[in-house]
Amino acid sequence: TGLTPQVVTETLYALAQEGPHALPDRIEVITTTEGRRRLALTLLDEHGGHGYLDRLCADYGINRGALAFDADSIHVVRSADGEPLADIVTEADNAAAADRIHERIRTLTEQAGRLHVSLAGGRKTMGFYAGYSLSLYGRAHDRLSHVLVNAPFESHPDFFYPPPAPTTLQLPGRNDIISTAEAEVRLAELPFVRLREELGEELPHQGLSFSEAVERAQQVLIPPQLTIDLTERTVTLQGQPITLSATHFLWLTWLADRARQEAPPIAFDEAAVDELTGYADWLEGRLSQLHESLASARKEIEREGRSNYFERTRSRLNKAIAERSGLPTRAAARYQIHTHSSRPQTPYGLRLEPEQIRIEGEP
Repeated sequence: TGLTPQVVTETLYALAQEGPHALPDRIEVITTTEGRRRLALTLLDEHGGHGYLDRLCADYGINRGALAFDADSIHVVRSADGEPLADIVTEADNAAAADRIHERIRTLTEQAGRLHVSLAGGRKTMGFYAGYSLSLYGRAHDRLSHVLVNAPFESHPDFFYPPPAPTTLQLPGRNDIISTAEAEVRLAELPFVRLREELGEELPHQGLSFSEAVERAQQVLIPPQLTIDLTERTVTLQGQPITLSATHFLWLTWLADRARQEAPPIAFDEAAVDELTGYADWLEGRLSQLHESLASARKEIEREGRSNYFERTRSRLNKAIAERSGLPTRAAARYQIHTHSSRPQTPYGLRLEPEQIRIEGEP
């Protein structure tokens, strides 16, 4: 996909200039079958390869035996049907590359040690997938960088790193030579937003594609939006439709309307029965079976000071939102009914701002 072997040696050279602490103990590359062939024959000395990685290590005192990199370290992107890709040309190829990069970075950030991701070389889309995946999973000590090489060395096919003893290189297509003493190779540190802590337990898990992982993270990070359509009797949470029973639709409309009007949380007492009865009349009509449940709840409150109907319905509605919304747990919790203080007169309500609620249509 355009990843040149030079990127590997140039990046390792730049890290070596920072000191032994910056050197990796393992190098991995994600590429295509053609990229794998070129990398193996250029960096390794197997099968007649040039062995430039070994040369770099020897020139700068890097312990090659402690640096894991061989043909198995070069991972090839595979298509949806498992075939290795020679190039990335279609939308499906791009999706396969995104999934491969995303899953590898996710796996590596689950392991001990530091991860250093280089965006140099390769298609721009692959660099984007690597950077975005690291943004999702990266820890405080992980790094993102791009190796910078001055012209004309950056595009010279025979330049892999500045050797300790400068040498000259012929400029392709020109009757001129350059000295490697003039080469400048350095790492540009790329800051990135680390979402791992923000996502917490909602961090996308194994088995998700790149697009699914991004969507899941997005659902946690975007502001909540509850939309209730009274005409169609539908509810959407952040654009995700959810099917609710008539009772749960009534409850959610009641509490959403209260939150939209900035009414304070309400205790489950006779005043709550009165309000709910009014909403039942409005939404379902006076013959609604909901009135029977509310009448029984009123009698319980008058007799015992509380009613199981309220806590039971609240619990079931919260469970329906958690299980049917398709949202991550943390995102779904925004639309559940929460307590707002301690007992004995515990008030309940939605933790949504008025601008996060839309109620439209007519019952």
